[in-house]
Amino acid sequence: MNIVFGGSFNPPTKAHLEIILKLNKTFKPTNIIILPVGKTYSWKNELVHFDLRYQMIEKTFKNVENLSISKIEKNNFEGTLKSLMVLSEKYDNIYFVLGADNLEKFHEWINYETLLKNYGFIIITRTNYHLDLSLFKKFNTKYEIINYESDISSSKIRKNLLKYQDDLPENIYEFITENKLYQGEK
Repeated sequence: MNIVFGGSFNPPTKAHLEIILKLNKTFKPTNIIILPVGKTYSWKNELVHFDLRYQMIEKTFKNVENLSISKIEKNNFEGTLKSLMVLSEKYDNIYFVLGADNLEKFHEWINYETLLKNYGFIIITRTNYHLDLSLFKKFNTKYEIINYESDISSSKIRKNLLKYQDDLPENIYEFITENKLYQGEK
């Protein structure tokens, strides 16, 4: 099994790290590929530059042996399906990590039906989100569920870095302050 964990990682948090460690322990995958979205993923207007997020991802996951970071979406986002097709040229038996918060609008994703037909999913539960698996059942999609409850949120961190600094690995908080990122409320 090869696991692809996509997201903005804007910024990467302790929750992202805990999830990666839990995925490793639970599934013992051959590889975990972090897939950060690029600058053309336009609905994220608070998205810091790809290279800065890439550096934070490297620092966050530096001790995870079987992990790599993809730059597929750095300059062009054509949808998760396109990215997984590119990754499929190198990796087989791909499972894509999906947070429960994304289930509600998954039907709006580019080529979501093809995604459901061609790839497995690992769904991460999230506090206050209901698991509606009807689409997965409709398309006979392979999926696993990982129970993970956390209130850590990159959105909260971006809005009030000082208040939520404990939700970040210490080296990431230092990187953010050194680079003057996420200077929301003071």
